[in-house]
Amino acid sequence: MIIPHTLIRDEVLDLHRSGGFPKGTSTGWLALDKFYTVGLSQWTLVTGVPHSGKSEWVDALMVNLAKQEEWKFFIYSPENWPLALHHAKILEKYIGKPFNPGPTSRMDVEDVEVGEDWMEHKFFFGKFDRPDVLSIVAEAECVVADLLSLQPRWKTGIVIDPWNQLEHYRPSGMSETEYVSQVLSNVIDVVRRAKMHLWLIAHPAKLQRDRDGKFPIPTPRDVSGSAHFWNKADNCITIHRDQVEDTQDVEVHVQKVRFKHMGHIGLATLMYDRVTGRYFEPRRVAQSYATKDND
Repeated sequence: MIIPHTLIRDEVLDLHRSGGFPKGTSTGWLALDKFYTVGLSQWTLVTGVPHSGKSEWVDALMVNLAKQEEWKFFIYSPENWPLALHHAKILEKYIGKPFNPGPTSRMDVEDVEVGEDWMEHKFFFGKFDRPDVLSIVAEAECVVADLLSLQPRWKTGIVIDPWNQLEHYRPSGMSETEYVSQVLSNVIDVVRRAKMHLWLIAHPAKLQRDRDGKFPIPTPRDVSGSAHFWNKADNCITIHRDQVEDTQDVEVHVQKVRFKHMGHIGLATLMYDRVTGRYFEPRRVAQSYATKDND
């Protein structure tokens, strides 16, 4: 089917009148926005070695987006079950207090109620008897359609965490590479059609530690299964932390950005607060941005 030139021309003119290429939504961390912003009809692959904070970072990103621009999310994250535990972790990031008792004052019942009220119409959690990626994105598409029927301006996202815990029905005679390519193509069709953003978390294949006991920084090409994760993703991010030094510094490696108006390859460093699960920009970075804003 050939798309009429007049139709495309009209869309180009509308795009130009609106100010050009659409900007992505801020992540909530200015240092990261230089490299990565969030656009609709796109998907981001997130990887990293075990215990690097992939899920925690995606949760923190969702909270930032929901606070800034009323984003709504469909979430399938069996690694964070039971769901009450996942709720509690998100509440910590929203409220800014720990859920459990400890040396730091914890959130009280009123805080929990306020946080749950805030989450109620923003975070939707799915469970499936036999979870496969196409069933999950199909359910997400239905949820998104219902939400947009209420308010077309809402922005929506889906989180699948992780790929490695999904059911995979690979036909006999089909290679894993062919299977991943086909499934991701179908997922991309849904993401584009539903105009949502997908974050897919996938573990890398087993990596060897160096002589100091440290893991190398994985790339999307190290994701277990297929190089198509790298080829087909719009954006690729690796979350990395020095687990030997047990530092609070978390490196966000933006290793691929398909569209230049959304960002570019680079590295941002955030600080992880173990008490609340929040991520902060190092003070010197935040101060430098504040200085630029005042110039």
